[in-house]
Amino acid sequence: MIGKIAAYAAVIIVAFIGVFVWCYSGAIVTAAVTEKVVALTYDDGPNPPHTQALLDTLERHSVKATFFLKGQNVEAFPESVRAVAKAGHEIGNHSYSHRPMFSLSKTEMLEELVRTNRLIENLVGYEPLLFRPPYGIQGPGLKMALDELDMTSILMSTSGLDWEVTDPKLIASAVVESIEPGSIILLHDGHGDVSDPSAQDSRAASVEATGIIIEALRAQGYRFVTVGELIQLSK
Repeated sequence: MIGKIAAYAAVIIVAFIGVFVWCYSGAIVTAAVTEKVVALTYDDGPNPPHTQALLDTLERHSVKATFFLKGQNVEAFPESVRAVAKAGHEIGNHSYSHRPMFSLSKTEMLEELVRTNRLIENLVGYEPLLFRPPYGIQGPGLKMALDELDMTSILMSTSGLDWEVTDPKLIASAVVESIEPGSIILLHDGHGDVSDPSAQDSRAASVEATGIIIEALRAQGYRFVTVGELIQLSK
């Protein structure tokens, strides 16, 4: 009896691992490149005035980045979305509500993705092809929805931990110390865990850290590209 229970348990564990691996299949964590190129990405925006301050910083340093936008904030701040696009940055989808994407059904996932894609398309003229799951969490429903929409899930390999660290130098240090060619850097210009777009936290520290990161990595010979460009370089 104990042997049968152990066997059943082993089958369940193997099946669970298989589903987990499948859920993340196709997701991009880093790019296989040898050239010193990295991608700066920002989640949870837009969040004026911090998104605009970030755009000013990136323009000052002649850097293009990728912004994964939350649908609720897109609705609330359409001019900020247009400003991101006008500045030549890449726009990705970060869901509509920022709910964890593990247990939701395919239908619920399609609603989250399509609703946000349409909001963005109405403002900038195109639907995003890239999606970043809130909290990096993916489940079967999301995997099936992404495959149906032919969208690519983008995770990250390097983070400034700026959702809990508020010192710009420490945020920048966390990124610079863990960087390598092909890194996808996660920072935030907004706050995903609030339902009221006007109640988002300050991201001033992330904006200041961005300038430090750019200067430090350029001194090491790195250049910055969008996630889409990074994917092309890895092919």
